[in-house]
Amino acid sequence: MDKDLRLALMTGIDIPIPECKLVVHQPRIEEIAFLGDTPFFTGTQTLCLYKSMFVQGNVDLDDIKNFQIFMMVMTEKETADKKECVMNVLKLLFPEYKILLTPRSLILQRENEESIMIDENNFEALQETLRMIFCTAQGPMDQQAFNPADEKAREIAEKLMRGRQRVAAQKGTSNSSVFVRYLSILSIGLKIPISVLQKYTMYQFYDLIERYGLYINWDIDMRVRLAGGKPDKHPEDWMKDLH
Repeated sequence: MDKDLRLALMTGIDIPIPECKLVVHQPRIEEIAFLGDTPFFTGTQTLCLYKSMFVQGNVDLDDIKNFQIFMMVMTEKETADKKECVMNVLKLLFPEYKILLTPRSLILQRENEESIMIDENNFEALQETLRMIFCTAQGPMDQQAFNPADEKAREIAEKLMRGRQRVAAQKGTSNSSVFVRYLSILSIGLKIPISVLQKYTMYQFYDLIERYGLYINWDIDMRVRLAGGKPDKHPEDWMKDLH
């Protein structure tokens, strides 16, 4: 995406997606809590999947679109749980719309307005914005295993695409909640009430986590040096650009 969305993401405003004729709402942590961590991440990771996660032998990836793989996950009976998670996440993103799934598209309807269609022509524009909103390629979110399909879904992919799926490496199997853990840490470390932190978007939340971590390292280094210590190296500038 050519346009710079960093300020929009940092301020938490709703973000227009011209290619889809939509404005997407950035969910707050308290809104995500209604779904729970696992359903939320399942939904977001399915929405943000890449076709490059699939290797299909003689099949040319140039002829395959992310939307085709997404629709496969959404329409197969064996992945009905992922469909439910995706639909719930879409309700967070587009709270004013009724969302329908057809065999070839997602339809968003709002009272007294023309229906909006998400299909192979504009799905990847939607994905680009969602990947930034959900921080799928940076910060703590990168610790989540980006694997929207389970073993059964991989079998379906093989059947449909005549190949095998290559998924991102698993970085951890912990069942702990990243939101619960960091809400607690930031609340104590920064003396910000959880009732305030829960109003943050994911982008704001993860930015704060990363910035706080840099500051802690800088502060410890400064205290050690003031006490006469000589650390081997200087910490990263805690005020550096993160995005």
